[in-house]
Amino acid sequence: MTRDKAENLSAEEAPTLSLCMIVKNEAHFLARCLGAVKDHVDEIIIVDTGSTDETRAIAAQFTDRIYDFEWRDDFAAARNYALEQASGDWILVLDADEWMEEADARSLRRIIANTSYDAFFLTQYNYSNNPLENGWIPVEEQTPYSMGHAGYRKNLIARLFRNREKIRYSGRIHEVIDRSLEDFRHTVLEIPLHHHCDADPSKPQDARQLNYLRMMEKELETEPDDGRLHKAAASVCMYQKQDYRKAIEHFNRAVALDYRQNECLEGIAEAHYRLAEYAQAYRIYQQLFQSGHRTFTLCNNLANLLAKMGEFGSAAQVLRLALSMGKVGEDVAARLKHNIQYLEDKARQ
Repeated sequence: MTRDKAENLSAEEAPTLSLCMIVKNEAHFLARCLGAVKDHVDEIIIVDTGSTDETRAIAAQFTDRIYDFEWRDDFAAARNYALEQASGDWILVLDADEWMEEADARSLRRIIANTSYDAFFLTQYNYSNNPLENGWIPVEEQTPYSMGHAGYRKNLIARLFRNREKIRYSGRIHEVIDRSLEDFRHTVLEIPLHHHCDADPSKPQDARQLNYLRMMEKELETEPDDGRLHKAAASVCMYQKQDYRKAIEHFNRAVALDYRQNECLEGIAEAHYRLAEYAQAYRIYQQLFQSGHRTFTLCNNLANLLAKMGEFGSAAQVLRLALSMGKVGEDVAARLKHNIQYLEDKARQ
């Protein structure tokens, strides 16, 4: 079907699109999220899991399809309840703290009218100001969607799919539909979801992540072989709880389950580094580096360890590699250049 034909389908022929969301105390972002897509979907399904702010009043400005769902520490259950209310041929899932560009929202009708695929992965841009995060990419030019953030991390996430009973969410926490897509055709759409999870002052990151950790540990009691959850739990243990031993335990379990091994091994090395167990950290970093695995954090920490060992020339070379990746902001780049000069001076002494 050509684009022109897709755009000229009659109301009876065109596939319909339902937006499904679960919300709780999302007054900070909800109007912005809904405003960008309201004219490009056929119905808006809002499932509220216990809001005490103005969320419901804001949602009511866009839809009368607002449902209550008693929260029971299970994101998948709430998501699936929302899907059950949808009558559209296709479903779009958004979180309130995500923002879709209106031109991209407008393109969705053309896409679903002209495809043999059953599901699409979109690219979530997770904005932050921390250049040391793995996969962090600096923002080249500020736009309304970057909201002043210095950079972002990319994450593929399935958010547009046909309304099928067999396509459902699983996972009490960090829920996804991925497991239900085995019998369905899916691909990636070059459409960004601008995600600002840390920009709501009413939801401090540490408190939110520690609550997620509680739910992940509960989920792991019944799903002990979920490598994705072990890796996610390890990250919270590392960065929010500062429980580095527990982080190592979770990362090791994820490695044993063959889930993103290099990333998890790097996490183990960083935990040892934070525990001042430099020999263990160096051994893993060096192993990863020699295997060809490269991240900014790995190079930065490995260079620091080489400097502690008096290997100033090697440390400078590794920092130069980190700088060449081009994945840091101007302030960090300036600091790297200063450190490289210092290390090279030390090497010549």
